[in-house]
Amino acid sequence: CVCVCVRVYTHYLCQPPTIVKQSVKDYIVDPRDNIIIECEAKGNPVPTFSWRRNGKFFNIGKDPRVTMRKRSGTLEIGFRSGGRPEDYEGEYQCFATNDLGVALSNKILLRVSKAPLWPKEVLEPVVVTEGTPLVLACNPPPGLPPPFTFWMNSAMTPIPQDKRVSMGLNGDLYFSNVLIKDAHTDYCCNARFLFTHTIQQKNPFTLKVLTKEPYNDTSYNATDPYGGRKVAESTPTFLSPSGTESSKMVLRDEQLLLECIAAGLPTPTIKWFKKGGDLPGRKVKFDNYNKTLKIINVSEEDAGEYVCMANNHLGSIRHSIFVQVKAAPYWLDKPSNLVLAPEENGRLVCRANGNPKPIIEWLINGQPIESTPHSPSRQVLGDTILFRSVQMGSSAVYQCNASNQHGYLLANAFVSVLDMLPRMLGPKNQLIKVIVNNRTFLDCPFFGSPLPDLRW
Repeated sequence: CVCVCVRVYTHYLCQPPTIVKQSVKDYIVDPRDNIIIECEAKGNPVPTFSWRRNGKFFNIGKDPRVTMRKRSGTLEIGFRSGGRPEDYEGEYQCFATNDLGVALSNKILLRVSKAPLWPKEVLEPVVVTEGTPLVLACNPPPGLPPPFTFWMNSAMTPIPQDKRVSMGLNGDLYFSNVLIKDAHTDYCCNARFLFTHTIQQKNPFTLKVLTKEPYNDTSYNATDPYGGRKVAESTPTFLSPSGTESSKMVLRDEQLLLECIAAGLPTPTIKWFKKGGDLPGRKVKFDNYNKTLKIINVSEEDAGEYVCMANNHLGSIRHSIFVQVKAAPYWLDKPSNLVLAPEENGRLVCRANGNPKPIIEWLINGQPIESTPHSPSRQVLGDTILFRSVQMGSSAVYQCNASNQHGYLLANAFVSVLDMLPRMLGPKNQLIKVIVNNRTFLDCPFFGSPLPDLRW
């Protein structure tokens, strides 16, 4: 079909539906707002829209809280008349349809942000001996997304952190060795929740520090924090992680965080190495007084054995972390639209890589290709579909889904079978004015099927 637009001299072919805007795959919403799930598509004729929720047809007309925007597939779910946002959690997928086929959005996993209360608990005073290590556990409530944690006292003053005292990646507060000055009644772990902009505070820890000799406030100084008292020194041991080795899995293009926190007196120094190679200098960063190693945009060559070493003048200790780099699917050759003339041959290619290697699945107009009528002109060979001697009437929108346990990719590609004489798509008798000795560009948009040869 040829769709003639209002603009003079310009003709457009009917266009299959194409998704141009959609919500993110992992979509977390604020429970205080209306829920908006985006799906916009273009096409000629203008597409109509439908949704599936958790794999089943979502009947929008039967739910008074759900409306769909005009000439759009975007859903808006309101709660002025009551209802719980949690009732609408689930997996949504948008279908945009016109005469030429069906295009699909990604599967949108909708979840409602949660800021649960800290469980009530009575914290007994923590009693430790001067010079020994200590861990104060935070254990924040499992919010969605996870909260940002930090330590303060009851006056909302941050707990000073340094080489000796610092917060780990899990939110716990680690003391490589405890000093008398650490004795306080209000070590409070706080959890800040992103969506609700609220801060929740855990009941405070009271820390009591025992000494073997009397303590004199006037004797404290930075170079001799023990005031002349004899405190037993100790060789380094690891507070986190435990044991001599551990493993870590990270996804390609994400951020790798490795952590080693050591106990000992004097406070140990942390150093990092990579066995069999150098640390990737341009991508590596050390945080938390060298206790955390951070690598941005991880790639496959960042896999391997990382070693952290803690040492003081009494000795040293090592811990090996074996890093595996896996990968959600990523495109090598994304399928693109294909225009064929009757009796022509062609191919659709959908190549993706990942670790593990992705599984490739093909759909036609949103239906698994295995469940559609057999076509003698079509042959599926894994990541490729071959078309031979295609016929009019076999146009459709094909979907390629590449998935592994870490994620998926979805692409729409339109296969159009057309028999059209060559035509110019630009305006007729166009006058182009140029400046002498300057370059110019002459455009000649055209279309035809089979694809015409162009001559000037």
